[in-house]
Amino acid sequence: MLQSAEYARHVFDSAPASTPEGVGRAVAARVERQSLLYEPGRESVFVLTEGVLRTWPGSPALMLAQLDRLLAVESLSTVRLGVIPWRQAVPVMPRHGFTLSDTGAVVVETFRGERVLDDSAEVAAYEETFSRFEEAATFGSDVRELLLQVMKDFRDLDRSATR
Repeated sequence: MLQSAEYARHVFDSAPASTPEGVGRAVAARVERQSLLYEPGRESVFVLTEGVLRTWPGSPALMLAQLDRLLAVESLSTVRLGVIPWRQAVPVMPRHGFTLSDTGAVVVETFRGERVLDDSAEVAAYEETFSRFEEAATFGSDVRELLLQVMKDFRDLDRSATR
């Protein structure tokens, strides 16, 4: 839900057995889902690791656009964006991306798609894991500073690549 369309295109394009048509449909669906971020009364909380911010497909320019997207989303009153910085130990090793849904389900991202888990014990385990990630994360002005620093690093990469 935080990905720019071009970043999402790179993510889906790198999946095993991807096709141009499938990638196009997946990108469109991902961008459409982002409308939830703007719904009044809905709060969305995201936690990323700094490693995610520094692992990049494509070019430094693509990452600069993606990081700019994160800055814009972080400023929304309906969104809390947290990052676990390099200097902070992770409370649990992040094995894969997941999304907790307010319908009592978890969407787990895999290389070949997404799986929805709705078993209450599974959901409770993911809720506990997310709480631990959230406690370790930094939010607000610290996140903005970190995003700006990572953007600076990508600008430096972009300049050195064009020399």
